[in-house]
Amino acid sequence: ANQSWASQNGGSTTTSLSQSVRPTVPARSKIPVKIELYKADISYPYEFKADVS
Repeated sequence: ANQSWASQNGGSTTTSLSQSVRPTVPARSKIPVKIELYKADISYPYEFKADVS
């Protein structure tokens, strides 16, 4: 799952978060694997001020 957000305020800042799962299963074994992925859409408040004169 990859979640990244970027904000720009006179510059540039990018932050990313990655998560990976790699289960290790022994040979000749049956292990039930259940992976739940939750994806949330989050809206960040955006404010833009422009002074045109």
